[in-house]
Amino acid sequence: MPDSASWSDEVIRSSVPAAAVSGPLTVITAGGLQLTIAVHVVSLVPFDPTGLSWQPRTAFPRAPVGVALAVAEFPSGNALSTTLLAAGGAEPLGGDSVFLVDSGVYVTPTQPGGAISAWTRQSDLPAPRAFAAAAAATRYNSRFDGSALYLIGGIDAAGQPSATVLGAPIAPGGVTGTYQYLQPLPAPVAGAIAVVHRGRIYVMGGTDATGRPQQAVYVGRIGVDGRIDGWYVEPPLPAARAYGGGVVLEQRIVAFGGVADSVPPGGGLDSTPPRLATSDSAPVSPASGFLTAVWNGAGVLLSEGRSQFATLDLGTVVMAVGGFYKSVRTAPVEALAATVTAGNDSLGAFTGPVGAKSIADLGGGTLVGPAGATWRDSDGTRHGLVLGGFDLNTRLRKNGVWGF
Repeated sequence: MPDSASWSDEVIRSSVPAAAVSGPLTVITAGGLQLTIAVHVVSLVPFDPTGLSWQPRTAFPRAPVGVALAVAEFPSGNALSTTLLAAGGAEPLGGDSVFLVDSGVYVTPTQPGGAISAWTRQSDLPAPRAFAAAAAATRYNSRFDGSALYLIGGIDAAGQPSATVLGAPIAPGGVTGTYQYLQPLPAPVAGAIAVVHRGRIYVMGGTDATGRPQQAVYVGRIGVDGRIDGWYVEPPLPAARAYGGGVVLEQRIVAFGGVADSVPPGGGLDSTPPRLATSDSAPVSPASGFLTAVWNGAGVLLSEGRSQFATLDLGTVVMAVGGFYKSVRTAPVEALAATVTAGNDSLGAFTGPVGAKSIADLGGGTLVGPAGATWRDSDGTRHGLVLGGFDLNTRLRKNGVWGF
């Protein structure tokens, strides 16, 4: 790798040659200092949503809603081993806004081609959580020289938003140690938009104890010991937003959809309040991970207001799957797709429906509130999965899992 005047003591950026392979990489500075690390090169395979065909996957052992879902990729040689981790959730009690909150944690390994194995129950969380955010950190997506699962916020056993953050060590087989309470969020939150990117966890919006959406934005940095070295208060969203979606691109963060008015836990299944079609964006420093300026409106990215959908970041494409929107009962559009453009720094408008076969075609119903996750095969092929949620037609929760 050639030296570059653009390098700093915080970050080294360089284009990866098309012929690059996995192996040791040595960086030598002008002063003669050097560092050798192992790098794993995965091909960048563009994802084409037009050919999307959902397939049923191994069903979840229970039928909770508000499950937090995370993905951990573990490189080994030229191969990738991927584990899905599902934490918490809640069973509705006679409706869709009162819940019995769960503490179960389940894991499953993925298989080449996108299939998954049976779900295996791990050690439970120390306290029940639902509608929380989950993130997985490894030495390849953070500074942590290990692997960990994080569970952030959510509602507790009393149905109140929580500020707690839980962390536990993980391996390809699942959770390998006890959960610890880490640095809590500055304020309790449920239904927040949360994204993990380059060792940073971004938490945007969410609802407070009264169910009212918030504007707050926090960034937590995963340290070399796996702990979070504080939650930094960033410039707030221009307007309140909860139960929406978000992505972090190369140098920009985008939040879209959701609700701006008070809602019950989980967002509810009623046509009021109206859902948001708008989006907001802000520039992000690749070195520090912090926002470098205030948020601004990024236009209307969704064809109509939508909330409680699964966000699938597929590299070159971002998808919104399921959710509640005005026409969902009369003309459901299950999956939308937006293209990542302009050097991985801009998100286009969501259009759809996309795909050759839908979840509804497979008997999955009209899903509201599913959890979503994406990962890669060793050859770079992208896969996605959604889990659970409510079927709006029956107002019953689902234990189905669908993927591609």
